Amino acid sequence: MLTHLLRHRWYAVVIGGVLLVVLALTLAVTVGGGSRADDALVIYNGRSHYGTEQVFLDFERETGIEVSLRGGTAPELFERLRREGEDTPADLLVTTDLANLWRAQEAGLLAGVDTEVLRDNIPPGLHDDEGEWWALTTRLRIPVVSTERVDEGEVTRYEDLGDPRFEGRTCLRTSTSEYNQSLVADMLAKRGYDETEALLRSWMANEPEVLGSDGELLALMAAGECDLGLSNHYYLGRALEENPAFPVAPAWPDQDGAGAHANVSGMGLVQSSDRREQVVALMEYLTSPGPQAQIASRSEFAAHADVPAPEHIADWGQVTIDPIAVEEAGPLLGEAIKLMLEVGWR
Repeated sequence: MLTHLLRHRWYAVVIGGVLLVVLALTLAVTVGGGSRADDALVIYNGRSHYGTEQVFLDFERETGIEVSLRGGTAPELFERLRREGEDTPADLLVTTDLANLWRAQEAGLLAGVDTEVLRDNIPPGLHDDEGEWWALTTRLRIPVVSTERVDEGEVTRYEDLGDPRFEGRTCLRTSTSEYNQSLVADMLAKRGYDETEALLRSWMANEPEVLGSDGELLALMAAGECDLGLSNHYYLGRALEENPAFPVAPAWPDQDGAGAHANVSGMGLVQSSDRREQVVALMEYLTSPGPQAQIASRSEFAAHADVPAPEHIADWGQVTIDPIAVEEAGPLLGEAIKLMLEVGWR
């Protein structure tokens, strides 16, 4: 009897051990095979509302590397990336404004990438020296005028937004806009505090209508309720592409001097990504001529020097521009926001 019991206990131990091994192997396969890391690159895409999804689908089709897009505004994605830290699922950050790239870089969220392909695709001045961000497009923040109530050549400088001739006739986007914050930070870097403060106070003295978006600003101008505003150029380009008779025109500033303020949209490898090789392949793809033309087609300017401006704004590609001074303007973003509030720019 004792021998019989021992034999059954031995079988039970063996069978139990086999079951545990099978269970452990099953769990290992489930966790590994079902994880995000083995399936797709995760892109935090601040350009999702600019219709850039197709270029990522093309990358998937051409390389077989799957991509998962997570959309949101540029500030939202920066905050999300910062909160998640090392636990973030993101591999690449794509954002719409240099302020957000700079903030992510300063927070230690981006890793350096430097390849011959990227340097061939993106000229100096449109990427970080350490490769922590690379531009995708350039974007001009410029005065725009009503073609029905402002004569051609009447506005030629940013200072004209503060000219008493336009009192009660101007409109601006809110000071919470990162585009405006980057513009003012760049002014602080290049003009100094006193000149920038005087300029902004002159803008406020004209009692501008403050609006929530560039699109809203252009609509107000077209409706005849504002004569002079400040907008990113591509909003106007898209409006004119849809309606060539749209009654608003660009007023290129400082063409005999520094030129029009130019910001960028861009991207950076997320520091904690363990998919570096595949992310770099995606970055090189996005900066190559074909995808660059596709990304810039909605009235932006490609960062790749050989890609011409979209046909409907081809002439705009000849404008003298003043690229944002990243290293100098980035640390001044906080001071820019404070100054904007002090002068009454809400």
